[in-house]
Formats: sequence, structure tokens, C-alpha cells
Amino acid sequence: MTAELLCPTERWLTDGLGPLARRFTHHDGADRVLAPATADGLTIVTGFGPTNAPTAGTLSVMLGVLELQRHLHVPMTVVVSELGAWNSRNVPWQTLVGVRDQMFAFLRALGYEDGSAGASVRLRSHIDHDNLVRCGRVARFLGRQDFLDHHEDLLDLYQDHGLLGSEIGIMVDALYTVADILEPAEGGARRILMLSGREEGYFTELSRLALQRQRTAGELSLDWEAELGSLYFRVLEGLGGYPKMSKSIPASSIHLGMSDDEISSQVLSRDPASQRPLLSAIELSSGWDVAAIDAARGAFHSRREDAAAWEEVKRDFTESFVRFARLWREAGR
Repeated sequence: MTAELLCPTERWLTDGLGPLARRFTHHDGADRVLAPATADGLTIVTGFGPTNAPTAGTLSVMLGVLELQRHLHVPMTVVVSELGAWNSRNVPWQTLVGVRDQMFAFLRALGYEDGSAGASVRLRSHIDHDNLVRCGRVARFLGRQDFLDHHEDLLDLYQDHGLLGSEIGIMVDALYTVADILEPAEGGARRILMLSGREEGYFTELSRLALQRQRTAGELSLDWEAELGSLYFRVLEGLGGYPKMSKSIPASSIHLGMSDDEISSQVLSRDPASQRPLLSAIELSSGWDVAAIDAARGAFHSRREDAAAWEEVKRDFTESFVRFARLWREAGR
């Protein structure tokens, strides 16, 4: 199964997500896990890589995940994947550990684990004994060719920038993530909803392969019977013409590790290639209400006739993003 465009009129989508559907563009089997009227047996899994401070794109996912979990009122596991990043990216270990701890504090400051969703939210990292054992149990159902066939679309871009670890390291990262996604199945969950960007859809494909193969493995089966589906967040375009805002390519993004002045400089840039991505960042990572976002869209589309209005919107967004950046800094203290 491959990712499909979301159709905004489908019943399972409007009933299941309501206004939050605007945050997603594609799905892979999400209709099968969200269509049942009851939330019984449904668990959400998602995660973040701690390579450095979150970009506007990562922040948009953090905000969207929290909104969706509060809407669905179901248990959720959020993984900050320091061991996966250690294997797949060229980032020092102490940096990964420091950003991991800061990210945990930031997520809690946003409202993760505060109990407001009426269901449990578990934050954990890859330094987790149960997940490492699960990796060993799952590995027998996947082969080298599976990892070569299912990988991130932007792998070549990251390779060109010297950001990737070894081939084996990239496979190990993917295996850790497959084990993350299948954790609810090991615990008896019947339905799993994975949330990520579309570029990470290969994790769903690998996880589904492992599920299918263990079902038909006879006496070697793990007896996991979960249905797996994914919702893919809208990807924020990168500034300056890059295909996405990437933590690993600073010129492509605004991120929470920037100073107030650096954020202002990036957001207030008049580079034509950055204006549409800035609108996307406002739509998804500002924390604004629907009316304010609609006004921002209007100013963007009228910017050639009224440049001042669009510049005012960007100044307002600068203030909003700076508030998140200050919260990030406080989380690191």
C-alpha cells in the first residue's frame, strides 16, 4: 500500500478528525484504523529526532500531534530517537543526549503528559530495554533488500550534505523505528495510528511488512494482530527553494535554537523563494486561530498590491515564533 491523498469529504476523515484534517495531506490505511466509531483498541505512535533544535516544520508536527491526541482521547507514545539518530546522522552523541533531554522538557511545557487529553501520553527515548528486545524479535522478519526498497526520499540530498551515517546505521535506525511503531501490537492493541511526515512513510511500509510476515511464520509467529495505518502531516517547504525545512540544513529553515534577531532576519526576508514557505509556517506552526490564519492568507495573496500588510503578518509571526523559541531555551536550562 502507498500513501493516498486525503479526500476532505470522506466520512471517516470528517468524523474522525474534524477541523484537524487540515494538518494532513496523505494517509496510508488510516481509514481502516479510524473508521470504527469507537476508540477502543486504538493507540497513537509518533516521534522526533533530536539532532538539533526543532524547525518550524517539526514544531508544526508537535502542535498537531497534541491537538489530535486531545481530539481522539486515546493513548499515545512519543519517542525521541537518540539512538536512531546516532546511527543515521553524523551528530555527536553528547549533542543528541542534550537535545533529547531539552526536547522532553519542551514537549512537557507544550502540554504533553499534562493529562488534559483524558488518556495517557508516554514520552520515552530509544534507550529503552523493551524496545531493544523488540528490535531483536522483529529483525528476523525483514531483510537487507527491504531496507533498500523502503527508504527516505531525501536520502540523496542528505548524503550530498555529508549528513548520513553508514548503510548499516541507517538500517538500524529504521529497525528501531519499526519496533517503536509495533510496540502497541506487542501489548495487544488492535489498531495503531502512526503520525509522521510523508517522507517517513517508509517506516509504515517496513512495519506492515514485519506484521504481515510474522502472521504467516507458523510457530515463529509473534501472534501480533494489529491493523496499522498512518496519517502524514503536511510538509513545510524549505526556505530558499529547499524541498522541506530540515533540521540538518540550516539555510532551509527557521528553528527554535535561533536567537530572536536570527528568527526576525529569516522571517522578514523578502527572498521570493521564501515567501510561500513562510505562509505555510504561519498556517501550521504559529499557534494562531483560524481567523488569524485566514487573514494571513489574504495578506499573502494580496502582497503585490499591499506589501505592507504581508510584512505586518510576518512581524506578528516573528513574535509568535520567538515565544516558542524562548520556551525552548528555558527547557534547556
